[in-house]
Amino acid sequence: METQLNGSIALVPAKERFINFLIITGLVSLFAISLMMMDLPIAAFVSRFERLPLVMRQFMSLNFTIMADALGQLLISISMAIAALLLGGIVSLFLAFLSATNTAPSKIISVIIKGFVSTIRAIPNLVLILLIIASLGLGYVAAVASLTLSSMGYFTKAFASTIEDQDHALIETMQATGANWFQIVVHGFFPNVLPSFLAWISIRLEMSIAESISLGVIGAGGIGTMLIRSLRTHQHADVSLLILIIFTTMLSIEIVLNIFKKRANT
Repeated sequence: METQLNGSIALVPAKERFINFLIITGLVSLFAISLMMMDLPIAAFVSRFERLPLVMRQFMSLNFTIMADALGQLLISISMAIAALLLGGIVSLFLAFLSATNTAPSKIISVIIKGFVSTIRAIPNLVLILLIIASLGLGYVAAVASLTLSSMGYFTKAFASTIEDQDHALIETMQATGANWFQIVVHGFFPNVLPSFLAWISIRLEMSIAESISLGVIGAGGIGTMLIRSLRTHQHADVSLLILIIFTTMLSIEIVLNIFKKRANT
């Protein structure tokens, strides 16, 4: 700390204040440069604010006549998400134990699997489904395949990290008793990592449902497809109801998962 001329003590050293000033200046400059490069029509955007009350009034009504159809499409979106979650989770369970450094039977296998998973994670989900649609066509199969690959990328990395955090002495102890690789994984590691795996699955469930709805916007099916059709035809009352259903569903899922997590921890 530095003592100033008037006898007070500076809480932040001058060097640190200068570094913070440089960081803030750099961030502000980067923001300004980004705005200039995008050439945003800010004036046109601001001028359209006068239409905001009209637009808000249009979205204030709800068309309950489509409720049954909307719930049916929502069920399809959730079904796609759960199917992909189970498929991706099962495959990832094996890949995680094969890629974790402390359980991998071979370093080469570990590197190959981690490289494959990193490639999947690097590809945006929207690009991934467009590639799959080009191969399988538009529909539920393409959506489930895309969500499955996305879940595999998420689960394999999360599961492998959890496995690698386990004590290496467990392997040495079980090997000393003559246990093989399969016995070490099933009886040694799996009971210890299962609570963490369930936590990762609950997190991914919310993400998978949200991604399933988003994929519907590009025609994969489900309530997302219904939403984009209503937007294109300017059915504001339909859009409002669909957004309300999606919001209520995601909020309900989060509340239920939090309840299960609290009970699991007690």
